[in-house]
Amino acid sequence: MIVSGKPLSVFVIGTRAQLIKVAPVIVACEQRGLPVCLLMTGQHKETMQDLVEEFGIGSPQEVAVVASERSTVFSLLAWIPRALHGLVKRLCPLRDSGAASRVIVHGDTMSAVLGAIAARLCGISVVHLESGLTSHRLFDPFPEEMARRIVFRLTDIALCPSAESAEHMRRSGYRCEVVDTGENTIVDSVLIATRGAPALPEDAAARPYLVASLHRFQNIFDRKRLQFLVSQLGKVSQRFRIHFVLHPATRKRLESQGLLAELASYPNINLSPRLGYAEFLRLAAGAVCVLTDGGSNQEELAVLGVPTIVMRQATERLDGLGSNALMEADVGPSLAEYMLSDGFNALRRPSRVKNSMGPSNLVADLLAS
Repeated sequence: MIVSGKPLSVFVIGTRAQLIKVAPVIVACEQRGLPVCLLMTGQHKETMQDLVEEFGIGSPQEVAVVASERSTVFSLLAWIPRALHGLVKRLCPLRDSGAASRVIVHGDTMSAVLGAIAARLCGISVVHLESGLTSHRLFDPFPEEMARRIVFRLTDIALCPSAESAEHMRRSGYRCEVVDTGENTIVDSVLIATRGAPALPEDAAARPYLVASLHRFQNIFDRKRLQFLVSQLGKVSQRFRIHFVLHPATRKRLESQGLLAELASYPNINLSPRLGYAEFLRLAAGAVCVLTDGGSNQEELAVLGVPTIVMRQATERLDGLGSNALMEADVGPSLAEYMLSDGFNALRRPSRVKNSMGPSNLVADLLAS
């Protein structure tokens, strides 16, 4: 672990979504000359370095554990103790050095939980970015809601993206300082990623298409649910071309259940690997509608104003709901019938991409104080 004479901010990062959302904060810290280190847990591995380069991050990186990306429940369980040990091994020297350092964790992943636990074990203060979000249902989404509640209890400073999330932290009695950042840092991520981004190729833009991105535990590890989703996508593809962006865990699960070949048999479904961030946003921005179970996608699409169907039973995020986004349960008994009726057209909203960074500057100023 690199230690300087100045206070060091260590960002514990495990997933692509975490890196995307903390990237503008790291950039803002670098612009202020604040010492920053990225401590990678390895929860996601594929394309992580591409994201670092995409956002122009120059701060040093360290790896808590070297391993391949986890795409099964068993591999995730095996990774947890190794990651915690690696985090403690690298964070405790900060305490011993006397540097007034802090650990920044983000969101609701297992990496956030392990980062907060390791920081506590090492006697370092914990800053939780994107704090206070809740579905009010302990096991839905699982394990994200449970992870959030654990991190809330370990947090010293809760950086909340809205008045509602800040009020939740205050009302729930968590012993931490609560700060309302006004917006989610994702608005700054979208700004950076779309600034000067090239337009879609003519052949992609000429024909209406949908984008699908599904990776949640409830969607891919329930066989009946996964079969239902594949069936619905097949029906919708009779009219629309579908770009299905596959997370590694989703691809592996589809393969193991014999469903990947079924998806590939539909001529209008294009199966693609996980894309670069700017590339994905460009694809999503040109879609007539996006089907996703990703919380970050829900937030990004609310900024872009793209019609969105949130493929979950519950969400902790209000972004887009009542505007450009609907929960799956609100489209009626048949997702395919809703999509084929063009009901989603009424959901499109103007883009809210801004000209300058907002919440990330606020967070960087707080870390500098």
